[in-house]
Amino acid sequence: MTYMYTHSASLDAMMSFAHKRLEGIVFPNPRKIRVLPLARAADRMIERLTQDIHSGALRPGDQLEEASLATRFGVSRTPVREAVRSLVDSGLLEMKSRKGAIVRVLGAKELIDLFEVAAELEGMAARLAAERLTNEAAERIEAGLDACTDAAEKQDAEAYGEANLQFHKAVHLASGNARLLEQLKQISVHINPYRSMPYNVRGRLPRSVEEHAEIMKAIFENEAVRADDLMRDHLMLQGQRVPMLLQSIHEV
Repeated sequence: MTYMYTHSASLDAMMSFAHKRLEGIVFPNPRKIRVLPLARAADRMIERLTQDIHSGALRPGDQLEEASLATRFGVSRTPVREAVRSLVDSGLLEMKSRKGAIVRVLGAKELIDLFEVAAELEGMAARLAAERLTNEAAERIEAGLDACTDAAEKQDAEAYGEANLQFHKAVHLASGNARLLEQLKQISVHINPYRSMPYNVRGRLPRSVEEHAEIMKAIFENEAVRADDLMRDHLMLQGQRVPMLLQSIHEV
């Protein structure tokens, strides 16, 4: 009986001591602890890789290694495989034997088809921009042209690729048409990796700047039809370079 009393008193003392030590410590509520699901990790990778392809950071034919992607995103290979599978299904990547996943290389017919559609959409954006131009939109377009001019003067093809996208995006936004912006965004993911490939051709950068300047002038002077025509011709010129674009890919 004495042992039981002593043991009980000792236990009470220990509990009292522990209670005092734990006072003021805030423990997380298990119900509020959030663990990042594999699906969300894969979604984050899909979004980032799509942006890399869209910007040209990943070029057609570039190989994506599982180990490198897992290290880059700080995840296991499971979400990497899920992301790659999703991008293959969307047509941005393709699987090659002994290589694994690579950024999909489009065929000549596919590129021509895409640039034809893009030319019509971008022409429409330029026409609407000319009809609805605001001061803010005009400033964005002019800033895009300035960036193109600066990159061309430095003969910096990589910087010009980014400036080119800036100029075109400014024209897209100036259209004020949300549905059109959505369509342009979808097709841009596929054609943007090919836009910058001719920029290393001698004389192409200054000529591209001239074309942009003509488009901007038409937009600023409210010449909607001319802006449409100039933008369509600008895009179709890219499409007509398909054989050279494909040759550039094979040389990478």
